[in-house]
Amino acid sequence: MKTEKCVVIGWDAPVAKRVKKYAEEGFMPNTKRLIEKGVWGENCLVPHPTITPPNWTTIVTGSWIGTHQIVCFNLLEEGQLEKTYPAFCKDDCKAEYIWEAAEKAGKRTILLNYPTTWPNAVKNGIQVGGGGLGINEYRLRGVEEWTMKCDVSADICFTTEDLPEVYKVKVEKADRWENLPEGVDFKECELKIRFRWSDYISKENPWYALLINTGDGYNKVGIYREKDGACPVALVEKGQWSEKIYMEVETDKGKKKVVFRIKVIDISSDGEKIKIYFTPLCSLSGFAFPQVIEQELESLDGLPLPSTETISYRLGWIDLNTLSQLIDFQNIYYGECARYLLKNKEWDLFFMHAHCPDHFYHILINEIENDKKVEEAERDFYQSLDRMVGKILESIDEEKTLIMITSDHGAVPTSKEYQEEYFDVNKILENKGLLVREIDEATGRVKIIWERTKAAAQLSCYIYINLKSKYSNGIVEDNEYEKIQDEIIKALYDYTDPETGKKPIAFALKKQDARIIGLYGERIGDVIYGVYPEVSGEHGRQLTTGEYGIGSMKGLFIAKGPNIKKGEIVKRTIWLTDIVPTICYLMDIPVPKDCEGAVLYQIFQDPDFKRKEIEKLKENYGRLKKAIDSEKFLTHRY
Repeated sequence: MKTEKCVVIGWDAPVAKRVKKYAEEGFMPNTKRLIEKGVWGENCLVPHPTITPPNWTTIVTGSWIGTHQIVCFNLLEEGQLEKTYPAFCKDDCKAEYIWEAAEKAGKRTILLNYPTTWPNAVKNGIQVGGGGLGINEYRLRGVEEWTMKCDVSADICFTTEDLPEVYKVKVEKADRWENLPEGVDFKECELKIRFRWSDYISKENPWYALLINTGDGYNKVGIYREKDGACPVALVEKGQWSEKIYMEVETDKGKKKVVFRIKVIDISSDGEKIKIYFTPLCSLSGFAFPQVIEQELESLDGLPLPSTETISYRLGWIDLNTLSQLIDFQNIYYGECARYLLKNKEWDLFFMHAHCPDHFYHILINEIENDKKVEEAERDFYQSLDRMVGKILESIDEEKTLIMITSDHGAVPTSKEYQEEYFDVNKILENKGLLVREIDEATGRVKIIWERTKAAAQLSCYIYINLKSKYSNGIVEDNEYEKIQDEIIKALYDYTDPETGKKPIAFALKKQDARIIGLYGERIGDVIYGVYPEVSGEHGRQLTTGEYGIGSMKGLFIAKGPNIKKGEIVKRTIWLTDIVPTICYLMDIPVPKDCEGAVLYQIFQDPDFKRKEIEKLKENYGRLKKAIDSEKFLTHRY
């Protein structure tokens, strides 16, 4: 049967062998069925560095990092080594996307939360989100420091506890309230709404939490914008979530319509202690193309959360159970959003991205092996992703659709030695006199003194030489370039960790030699290096083949559809560059002009089916031609 449509489901930083484990154990039935009815790529390898923006761009262009030039999580400002901006803008991509090529053939594409594709990348189709890592989150060019643009506000915690970054509240006897019932004990605290990690400044008056004694102690909280008991924003019991709250909030840039939920994490029976958690205030505008789609998606289940708030867990704001619930809210929304668009809109190609494994592993991967509760939370988010996949499968004709699940990279834990002290490549350069750092008296932070620095490690895996001809604070002459390269590489290979006695550097390449791993062009460093997987943990500068502990840096690849083998483990190396040409081959659509990957013939039931189709067409053409030619010699015609 001909492949008529294609669905690509992207998960950020899953550990492929953990996916297979949970699928085989029955926790991921939808994923398990796709593996059993399709193919599992045992050796899916990703480009170096193992970073989100570059590799998601590779997946949808079929080109190596050197070609599309999204080289890392951030990019250097032109002419400056000390300033960067987030690499999530599509305008920084130098390669053609698959949907741009497909549009030439009249195909329609839906993009859901796909990185490096905003401002809107599709012309003939639909796009929801795609600027940063969440549906309504955008990382904008020109930001001097790494800054999250989390809707109208990131999450907020109000509590009587002494915790980092919270808004501390004081519980008092309820006073000057209207419309409260008689005979009930109430306490109150003022909630000063201040937006976090936001482009917006709150102009809201204080909100109020009303603590309610239900007879068994204080175990219920009302949230109000004014002291009027008849007009609650939400009524929430201890340990429970509110329903979704839709409202307009006042900001310095006008009114913004948002959606969010509130959870009463804890409240003491005497009402003296309380912890109230607000999810991010998710914007309901500015995240879709065409814009009318925003209104159609407002009422979907789940929440369009920009992140999964793992930092909030580390700060002590929320527990593991709440973290799992937040992840599920996000994935429910993705699933419902996908289902609505796939069922109600015209489309040929569908690409989506879900980020939760990455957020989770960054914070908790080192604890999974030794903490059963953390391992259960890991299983929970994979189950949540699997339910999302189930909603997508319900919305398509599987017999006519190519389905792929893939990832930008995996994740690995960090060895104990490097958990205690981060491996800083700049220390190696500093010890060799190539870099100078000092304490900034104003901030107390260590800063690079560029006027005395010949080279510095910037971004994930790059070392840049501070050339006079290239950078505003440059000190290295062009004729010293290769000499400095040699010094850097020697320093990296010579380094032995004094604590472990091991050499952390797996490889180091000159810029002119890095083409062998797909890195070239103006934006990459002058020396590219990689470390062994256990050195830094999670992902970024590790070997793409790296395996350590429960983790793996390999990518995830599952495929099912017309002419795809069934129940097959594919041994060949599958590069992320191979996904686009394989889709184009199966769907008879133009290949993006910058595509560098190969068709995955090894996943086909019949690798020669295209040749056979052509032979059949030739045969039928010959018969037609004979029929037309014979008609010329008839003595009479009808």
